[in-house]
Amino acid sequence: MDRLGPLVPPPTEPIPQSPIPSRRARSPRPPPLSPSMSRKKPPLKPSTPPDFNGNRAKGKAFLTSCQTYIRLCSDSFEDDTTKIIWAISYMKEDRAACWAEQELEYEAAHGDLWFIDWLDFETEFRKDFLPLNAEATAVNILEGNSYFQGRQSVDDYLDQFRDLIYDSGYTDPKTIVVKFRRGLEHHIASAIGGMATSRPSDTNAEGWFEMAVQLDQNRAAEEAFQASHQSGLTLNVHLAPRPGIVTLARPAPTSSPIPWRNTGW
Repeated sequence: MDRLGPLVPPPTEPIPQSPIPSRRARSPRPPPLSPSMSRKKPPLKPSTPPDFNGNRAKGKAFLTSCQTYIRLCSDSFEDDTTKIIWAISYMKEDRAACWAEQELEYEAAHGDLWFIDWLDFETEFRKDFLPLNAEATAVNILEGNSYFQGRQSVDDYLDQFRDLIYDSGYTDPKTIVVKFRRGLEHHIASAIGGMATSRPSDTNAEGWFEMAVQLDQNRAAEEAFQASHQSGLTLNVHLAPRPGIVTLARPAPTSSPIPWRNTGW
């Protein structure tokens, strides 16, 4: 019988160890929403158009007000018919009310509005309620001197001038500068024209507008300063005593005269 040697356990393969997973970089948490971001923004509440009576001088402002409201609250209007009926609802007085009544009567008789869409409504509205020959009227005004600044501020003059340029259809920048400079108050126009540096060119209308407004504001501030300075000097002259003169206080009169005493002399 063979002699058994020492029992040796059979070789075992090492158990493969799974590598330690590397620590993954955590993705940064999104910052919490601020209360202002988490809240839903309230809907816009633009002003509704004013009641319109058909006055041509106010027709443009009424139409612009309708366009603005429709643009800001577009979700409130399903189609062009809704827009038209909504705009007509503000035409309540005088000639505008008669115009709106005729349109609604046409709809009742034919089952549909006279207008094809909102653009068609705007076109008809402009014909009936905006000034006639606005372009020719504006050109005639700009050729005269009724639009001149006069005693207005440059801000007020500029607002009026912009409207005239828009209505006239003038687009040439040099023509616009000439018309604006011609209507400006003489001292302001001369000051801009005689500037050695930073003078706007004769084709830079916006540069002329800004410079005129700035000079007018500077002049107003200087006049206010001079007025307050002069009033302060006048007050000091009245209150300050003259040097070298002593003013004696006069005794206050008594309520009753002092009785005369006879000393016997």
